[in-house]
Amino acid sequence: MKHWQTALATLAVLSASLALGEDFKTIQGKEYKDAIVIRVEADGIVLRTKSGIVKLYFSELPKEVQERFDGTKTTAVATPHQTPVNEVKPSRLVAATEKLQRRGLLSVDCSEPDAKAWIALAAWRTCDAQEKENMTKNLAAYCHTQYSSIWILDKRSGRKLASYSPSRGFQAY
Repeated sequence: MKHWQTALATLAVLSASLALGEDFKTIQGKEYKDAIVIRVEADGIVLRTKSGIVKLYFSELPKEVQERFDGTKTTAVATPHQTPVNEVKPSRLVAATEKLQRRGLLSVDCSEPDAKAWIALAAWRTCDAQEKENMTKNLAAYCHTQYSSIWILDKRSGRKLASYSPSRGFQAY
């Protein structure tokens, strides 16, 4: 496997691992299996489960979970168009993204609210639909901790490949 394929595979696996669910249990004993944390708010966490979306207040969660998702670490209060994300970026995501950039397969511009990422089309095509969605969401979070919105573009032609924002969700073109 070529080096760029290894870096892309690492980013895709990391993206998938960040989207894997985990189990949560409230102090009253209610369990949420395979839940994905979709948002951390000042007073609790919002989970996506197989049965829907639920908000768990910190007062309902064990101390260790409260400390892990401490609401004071978010960067902003949620508004209809903003989803706060913890300021700490997963180091493996940063490393995988920077490795693709060093190899010339990915360029990222995080200077605008709608970030842009240009990716080599050959690298993009090696990903399945779920990997593309995860990669897009993670690149959005890589760029902005307050408002994660991004356009994924073909590095050579500039053609739109995908986009993500909290209000529009993920879209492939």
